[in-house]
Amino acid sequence: MANVSWSLSIQVAGGPTVSAREGPITAEAMDRIEVSIASGEVDKTVDLQPGPASGIHVLLIKSNQYGDGTEITFKVSDGATDSPALTLAGPQFYSGGAVMLLGLDPQSLKFSNASADPAEIEIFIARDATP
Repeated sequence: MANVSWSLSIQVAGGPTVSAREGPITAEAMDRIEVSIASGEVDKTVDLQPGPASGIHVLLIKSNQYGDGTEITFKVSDGATDSPALTLAGPQFYSGGAVMLLGLDPQSLKFSNASADPAEIEIFIARDATP
């Protein structure tokens, strides 16, 4: 078991600051994955810990570069079906059941990179390992 906490702060120059945080969240399993997606690579599969989307407490997907905002994409796969491609135009953060919006139980993510440079992807996932 691991206790996971997160915090987020959005600051507007000359305007308000909005903050959110949660934790500690008790998660049975967590993983941090780093993977390089070469320029021109299509559907590079990154396996996640298996289980239902409803068991995921936190999922973060980020990159060291995002191309022009349309060039790095990913699909969610449940092992039989892939979601439509989603653009990774900035960090993607899902918590509090938001992973359910992806529509599938994510067993893997499939990354494509149409940019001229390799993308270093980092994934953090905290979830319950037992239903």
